[in-house]
Formats: sequence, structure tokens, C-alpha cells
Amino acid sequence: MRALLLLLAALFALALPADRAQAATCEAQMSDIAFGSVSLRVGAVNRTSGTLTIDCSNALVSVVGVCIRFGPGSAGAGPGNAPRYLRNGSGDALAYNLSAGGYGALFGTLNEVFVEVPVVLGRGRLTLPIYAEILSTGTEFDTGLYQSVFSGTSHIEMSYGLLSCDLFGQSHSVPDFRVSAETVASCELDVGSMNFGQVSGLAARPADAEAAIDIRCTAGTSYTVSLGMGETPGVTDPTARRMRSLTHSLVYGLYRDPGRSMAWGEAPSQRAQGAGNGYGQRYMVYGRIHAGQQTAIGVYTDSVVVTVHY
Repeated sequence: MRALLLLLAALFALALPADRAQAATCEAQMSDIAFGSVSLRVGAVNRTSGTLTIDCSNALVSVVGVCIRFGPGSAGAGPGNAPRYLRNGSGDALAYNLSAGGYGALFGTLNEVFVEVPVVLGRGRLTLPIYAEILSTGTEFDTGLYQSVFSGTSHIEMSYGLLSCDLFGQSHSVPDFRVSAETVASCELDVGSMNFGQVSGLAARPADAEAAIDIRCTAGTSYTVSLGMGETPGVTDPTARRMRSLTHSLVYGLYRDPGRSMAWGEAPSQRAQGAGNGYGQRYMVYGRIHAGQQTAIGVYTDSVVVTVHY
């Protein structure tokens, strides 16, 4: 009989905190998460955060256990909500991640979070940052608004008076919130080297070489490409740049056409022009070391800055 009484007392003690916590009333509010204007070029980092606020009242205990569960959102998600998606009006998907611990894969994907709301004189409030990071990169995405709405208990819900999210509790609705991003035009480029090789006979004839510039810009984005004047101070003529070897130099030019008649420089009239299609577009740079130069043997180099204006 004593063993039975002890067992009943133990069960009562375990049940008491949950029963007492049920007297509490809790509400949750998740702020909108707005990335604002984002560029999706490779290397760009697009991160932001929102705030989850939980208020409890009429509590008879010192803490109230609250579980918030997050679904996929209206734009859908991959398996296990990793990743979630934002979509534009055409249905194109932009991948992003939500987490409760911080940014990066280390913190996983947010599906549920359990918190204990501290209570003083029957009332308590807790705020928790929710981190968001866009995972998609590239120039193939259209510009404009991408979004997802969390509305209804299939996308966000709360239960409270629990010891963990693993325990069953009554589901309570949470007001809607929205995740959004406005993508803007972006460009990326890869630049090759120009190698004239071993050059001889410059007194009688020029030496020619080529290099490639690969550009990827968001579809519909107009752009121009300029080439700097190189490392030698005072150079202003794109057909008279200088590559150097110690105190010696060779005069050379960079051009937009195989005939070496259209100089490629920094001025607007000297730039290449194009319009992005979301994929790679190749431009050839045509170089020429001019004939009639006498110079010393050596390795001659120069560095030219390539700039995409859009």
C-alpha cells in the first residue's frame, strides 16, 4: 500500500507543473522578415533577422514552457523545410533558410523551438531572434519581389504549458508573418590572362594576342565594360599602355575588334556594351605590342582593371 501511495504521489508531482501552467494564457507574435533589396551575385551575403515575441499572463508558476512550430510557408519548401522558398509572381523560387541559433549550416533549419518564459507576478515576456539567409546565387533570377507568407497552423502554431516540444499540447494560432526579398540586377565576371609569349622582331612587325572576358548579368540588365589604363602612372591613351620589366617598357594597346582599330578604355565611347540574359556572355580583348620598338630582354607585365558598369 505504501508503494502505491508513493507512486501516486510521484505521478501527481510530475503532473502538477503542467496543470498549473495550463492556467496561463500565452500569445506569440513573429515579426515580418524583410531582406530588402538583395543582389544574388556569387559571393554576395544576404542575411537578416526577425523577432519572435511571446507574452504569458495569469501564470501560477515561475516559468511557462512554450513550443513554436514553423511550417514551410506559402511558397513551399524542400524535405524537412530545408530549404524554404520565396517565389515571385511567375512562380520562380528563391531558396532561403530560417534558424534560431545563428547564420550558416552549423545552426540547421528552424522547424520548432522550445523556450521557457520567465514569469514575475503572473506575467512574462520573452523575445527570440530568428535568423534568415538567402541561399540562392546567380544571375538567372528575374528582378522583383519574392515572398512567402506563414498563415494558419500548418505554417506556424504555438502550444504551451509543456516541458518540451515532444509532448502533446493544445495548438494555438499565431498571427501571420511574411518573409520577403526584392532582387536587384547583378553582374559577375571572369577575366583571363593575355600572354604574348616570346616576342622577337618588334622593329619590323607588331605582336598580337587575345584574352577572354566572361560576363553574366541578370536578364534585361544593360551594361558596359571598361578597361583601366594599367599600372604605369600617367597613361591616358588605351592604345599606348605600358608593360614594364624593371626600368624598361613596351608600348601596347587593347582593342574591341580583331582589326585592332577600336580602342578599349575607360571613356564611355571606348567601352564594350551589352545586355544580360542571365547566362554567360563572352567578350574578346585583342592586344597588340606595337612595331618599331627596341627594348631589352626580359619579362614584361602589366595589370589592367576590368569594370562592369550596370
